[in-house]
Amino acid sequence: MLSSQLLAAEGRTRPYRVVLIHPSAGVNWSGGSETFSIEMARRLSEYFEVELLSGGPCGAWSTRSGGVPRTRAWSAFRHPLLVPLWQRFTDIPEIWWEHLTNYFPCLLHLLKQPADLIFPNDGVGGLAVAWTVRALVGTPMLYTEHCGLLHDGRILARNLAFQPDQLVVFYDEMARFARSRRPEQAVSVIHNGVDTRRFSPEGERVELDLSGPVVLCVASLRRDGHKRLHLAIEAMAKVPEASLLICGDGPDRTYYEQLASEKIGAGRYRICTFPFEQMPAVYRACHAFTLPSIDEPCALSQLEALASGLGIVATDDSSRRQIVGEGGLLCDVTDSDAYAECLRRILSSEWKDKAVRSAERFSWDRLALVYRDVIVQTISRKNSRFKKRETD
Repeated sequence: MLSSQLLAAEGRTRPYRVVLIHPSAGVNWSGGSETFSIEMARRLSEYFEVELLSGGPCGAWSTRSGGVPRTRAWSAFRHPLLVPLWQRFTDIPEIWWEHLTNYFPCLLHLLKQPADLIFPNDGVGGLAVAWTVRALVGTPMLYTEHCGLLHDGRILARNLAFQPDQLVVFYDEMARFARSRRPEQAVSVIHNGVDTRRFSPEGERVELDLSGPVVLCVASLRRDGHKRLHLAIEAMAKVPEASLLICGDGPDRTYYEQLASEKIGAGRYRICTFPFEQMPAVYRACHAFTLPSIDEPCALSQLEALASGLGIVATDDSSRRQIVGEGGLLCDVTDSDAYAECLRRILSSEWKDKAVRSAERFSWDRLALVYRDVIVQTISRKNSRFKKRETD
């Protein structure tokens, strides 16, 4: 095992201490980066001493980060008296509040209980903490970019300014973008993961009370986001033999209820939420999956759908070609006729075996081994540079 070999080479008797940061983990159970943090902490704990600074309990290795998670601040910032104070500056005040309130508690924790590597997963907030700790005591930073090339890559470009010792991205186009902005940046391409033991075709199914075969879409209900749910609704309106189930919530739920009622009609759609632990049974109750998002870095819901044996219809882009593989169909989802035709083809064929094979490439157990080696190499590089400075 690579980690054991390097420990022996460096004369160490304890495993490396790796600290992940995500103040929404353990509070928001549907977010992709939150799920990533929890799954990564669980798997990496087999190789390292792992701690996840989280918003709530999510494992024996988690510790409360000390600030206010975004989901708990959301309703407060939507109070009519507060909206005028922040709406000129940002449309996501709850996330900035999460970053601000968690900065000093996480910083002090990491200075009191030093790590061998810091692994933030919540964007700017965790990056700022890791950058500060590195500036003070030299702890290396590994960062996985969960936002892909959203907003023409502006989020990734901003996060590169923190100069992570190792950057991980989900697909090749992201890596090329990062190197074009910061040629010296160490970059690895590692896709997102899925729990193929939890999400599988066999098991319980929920009752959906919808007519015909059901197409599932899992996404937050925001018109200003990148999920583009209206495209799925418009395409499903042209597939009258099937129904649409949208799992998600958000500020524009009423808008999507009205749109689905107008376009699809009563009895052929539902918009609802399910508990996190019930989602495998939701996937199994459906016949296909769709998500017409744009600039999607690596939608966890698509991997969960594949692992559950569902054929996928999604946007035709470089990321989706790598992820979906033979497990579905890709098209120009802005063309509602072409989109609807792909949905009919998915529903008229058996995709289970192809979908499961596609998902197996992204099992957490497999990806955790890759991350283990990247972590050890990042720590080793930092230690080697430190020793070299000592001898110069």
